[in-house]
Amino acid sequence: MSHTKKKDTKRKEHTGTILIVDDEPSVREVLESILREEGYRTDFAENGHDGYEKALELIPDLILMDITMPVIDGFEVCRRIRTKPPLAQVPIIIITAIDNDEYKSRSIESGANDFLSKPFDIYELIEKVRKNTYRVADRRNEESLTGD
Repeated sequence: MSHTKKKDTKRKEHTGTILIVDDEPSVREVLESILREEGYRTDFAENGHDGYEKALELIPDLILMDITMPVIDGFEVCRRIRTKPPLAQVPIIIITAIDNDEYKSRSIESGANDFLSKPFDIYELIEKVRKNTYRVADRRNEESLTGD
């Protein structure tokens, strides 16, 4: 007699593409696992330069980004993204191990929409991701209705 779990027959709908920019493979893997379970597609970059290039290519629905990375830090990537339409409208959530008010302020000043400290709470991450991707979906729906 087999004791296997039943497969979950409910599949989550695709709810957007999220670009994860972090130089730590373990962080990328954890984020990918959480986000795919929630129905998101994911793509990755290991440093700020590659993250910026990948963002230009994909125009994702959301970017999750570390601050301290090789080549270009997350602050500079945020600033560059905010100057490049249509990428400029993509929400950015900074996820970093550095949890202090200066980094939070610099993140927002650089163009990030939100901030999350590592280690992060999974439910807080999901809430912030949903909130930001819903805004993108609403804006895209509005643009398609108005023709903008």
